[in-house]
Amino acid sequence: MKNVIVTGATGFIGQALVHRLQKTIGDEGKVISIGSSAVDLANRGATFDWFDKLHWAFECDHIFHLAALYKAGGWPVEHPATQFHVNMSINVNVLEAWKRFFPQAKLTSVLSYCMYPPHDDPHPETELWGTEPEDYLFSYAFTKKAMLVGQRAYRQEYGLKCTSVILPTVYGPGDSFAENSHVMGALIGKFVRAAQSGKETVEVWGEGNQEREFLYVEDAVDGIISSALKSEVDVVNLGTGKAYSIKKISEIIQQSSGFTGIIQYNPTQFVGVLKRLLDVSRVRQEIGWTARTSIEDGIYNTVRWYQSQLKQ
Repeated sequence: MKNVIVTGATGFIGQALVHRLQKTIGDEGKVISIGSSAVDLANRGATFDWFDKLHWAFECDHIFHLAALYKAGGWPVEHPATQFHVNMSINVNVLEAWKRFFPQAKLTSVLSYCMYPPHDDPHPETELWGTEPEDYLFSYAFTKKAMLVGQRAYRQEYGLKCTSVILPTVYGPGDSFAENSHVMGALIGKFVRAAQSGKETVEVWGEGNQEREFLYVEDAVDGIISSALKSEVDVVNLGTGKAYSIKKISEIIQQSSGFTGIIQYNPTQFVGVLKRLLDVSRVRQEIGWTARTSIEDGIYNTVRWYQSQLKQ
C-alpha cells in the first residue's frame, strides 16, 4: 500500500484513517483525502472531473470508500428519500470512477451493521441477504447493501479487486459528543459536561437494558487497513464480538468522568433495536484480526481526550 485515496476523509473515522495511513506510508507514497468541500461525490460530473484530473498524475493502489450522508437520532426517519438519493448517487459515482480511472486499485468500502435484521443473536455475514433491516433505517441500510451489490457486479464484469468491512458503533477521540450524536458519543458528552459543571443528574434514554457493540476508533482503523491488505472475501464483520448494556456503559463513563450525581433513565425516549452484535468469526479466520482495546480503556481514553478539549 503506497498511494491511497480516501473518500469521506473529513468524517470521524475518515480522519483517523487518513492520519494512520499518512503515518504508515510516510514519504514513500501519498494519501489523497476527499471531503465534501473538495468534491461533491453525489454529483456525477464533478466526481468524474475530479478523478479524471487526478489519474493522470497519481498511481493509486488502494481506495477506501467511507463517504456517506447519515445523521444520528430521528433524522433517518424524517429524511429517508434524501438519504437514499444522496448515498446511492455517491456509491454509483464512486464505483464507476473507480472502474474508469483507477481499475488497478483495490477498493475497500466501510459499511454499517444497521444492514442486519433486528434480533438478539450475533449477525454473521451470510445474514445480509434474504433479510430486512430495522424499519426506521431501511433507506440508509439498503444503500449500504447496494454498495455490496455494486462491488460484486464490478468485480464480476471488470475483474476489479474489492472487499468491504461492516462496523458496529465506533467511538473514540475526535468523535462528536453532542446530545444528538450516537449513543456512546452522546453519553460521554453528557457525563463529562455534567461532572465539570457540577450537575446533579444525567439523563440516559431507555431503561438501560438495550445492548450495543462498540469498537474503539484506533481498532477500527487497524481493522480497515488489515482487511484492505489481506481480505479476499466480499465482506467481513469488523468488531469485538461483545455487546454491552447501556447501563453498563453509563456506569463505566460515570466512573471515568468523575461524575458523582444520579443517573436517570428515561424509558419514554426512542432507543431503537434492543440488541446489536456482530459475529466476528469470519474476520478472525480470514485475516486473523481481533480488536485490542478493552471497553474500559477505550472509554477512559475518550473521556480524557474530551476533557482536554473542553479546557482549551
